Amino acid sequence: MCEKKLLTIVFIISIHLGFYAQDGKLKRGKESINSSSIGSSSIKKSKRNKRKSRDTNSFVEAIFVDVILGVFEHVIPGFFFGFPGERESDMYSAKITKYPYQNLKQGNFAYTDSTNYTATRFDFINNFVIENNNLYGNNFEVNFRFLKRWALDVDYLYLIEKNNGNRDSFSLYSALLKYYRIRSQMFDAWVGLGTMHITSDVNKNGLVVGFGAEAFIVKPVSLEFSLKKGFINESTLIKTKVLAKYHLKNYHISSGYEHFKIGVSKINTFSLGIGASF
Repeated sequence: MCEKKLLTIVFIISIHLGFYAQDGKLKRGKESINSSSIGSSSIKKSKRNKRKSRDTNSFVEAIFVDVILGVFEHVIPGFFFGFPGERESDMYSAKITKYPYQNLKQGNFAYTDSTNYTATRFDFINNFVIENNNLYGNNFEVNFRFLKRWALDVDYLYLIEKNNGNRDSFSLYSALLKYYRIRSQMFDAWVGLGTMHITSDVNKNGLVVGFGAEAFIVKPVSLEFSLKKGFINESTLIKTKVLAKYHLKNYHISSGYEHFKIGVSKINTFSLGIGASF
């Protein structure tokens, strides 16, 4: 009797697990983004009501506003255009290189080199990402550098998931205007702001913020990190990557880790890619 009861319990549990397994990560993620839009209007109304109830003329808020204005007046211009002491440094006038490691000690930026720099540069990157045999995809990116310290970054993420004989997909387009705040010859870092659009049964737009960096350890190797976070309704989308690159003239191959958060779903992948600079 005990064995029959045990088999019955195991059978019931397996049925429940089967039901839960029917929905893959991509489907759950997209459904969570769609469902978040239902309650977003009521949440916004409650936030507006809370704002109305505040005393906007309070002494504390007045001080806070003065501090914020002071930050924007003095810190923000320095952040984007350089602080007074920084304007005499080599980094302030750093130029875009034709490609990393054309010179032994130069990555994406050069200080004093009359040949290894360019006014604009296109970086094309394509990474194949895979979590398992049933969940994989492709991440294609174009980074257009211009005006020494700016770049327009456009990328397209496409994921496929096979689950219980079904096939689901996810497509994400994003575009960021990136500002390279640190531009040394062996290390650079950027911040960015832009927009995103999700297709694949979602069809919604959102805001994206991001930051990243690349360190040129020793020729021909570099390490790259970036994080892009998008906001759609009350949901978030995150794209994180940590890659090691091996440079061969104006080409490179890369390998590492890429993480994607789509609503409630988290996807951790192995990444393998190629790239070229022109």
